[in-house]
Amino acid sequence: MRIKDMVKAAKMKKHGFLAETASQLEQTITANYGIEDSQKRDAAREKALVAAMDNILTEEQRLLLHEYGGSCRGGETGRQCKLLKDELDGLTIAEKIDRMNKNGHVYPTRLNADGTITARCGCHCLQYRYQKPETAKAPSAYGCAAGAALANLKTALGVNARIKSIDYPQPGDGKKHMEFVFEIISL
Repeated sequence: MRIKDMVKAAKMKKHGFLAETASQLEQTITANYGIEDSQKRDAAREKALVAAMDNILTEEQRLLLHEYGGSCRGGETGRQCKLLKDELDGLTIAEKIDRMNKNGHVYPTRLNADGTITARCGCHCLQYRYQKPETAKAPSAYGCAAGAALANLKTALGVNARIKSIDYPQPGDGKKHMEFVFEIISL
């Protein structure tokens, strides 16, 4: 999770967070991570942060923060998305998604009848959290991967979108992938 980005987003007035909520979130993050130490991975700290986010924030607020605080923005997937953007320029959104899937780029993605986009993803977060049943049930546990998938798909497809929902594996259900639904705001 990109903790600094999440705190910054919570403090932005345009997002409609109450000052008290933003302050409470920042205090929780500072207590569990320390703002400057936010890249340090520690299972107990991350579990405490995920629990706090679930208790402090509404689902809409959590999704918004994950849009700003997603992990893995860049790296090999990010480079592929930047290259793919030029290749897909001038195509319709349906053609872009079809071409992405045929070439095996990025994530298995589909355009839904209602105009939303669903992407299936598995990441390092999934392996880490799937083995910890108490964390895997938490709504905030997979948001960082949704934010990363959103950022990468926005780059590749050239769209403005937001996270609509996150469907994540529950302990014992046999799912190995997360599914994210993104609402397209503008093309």
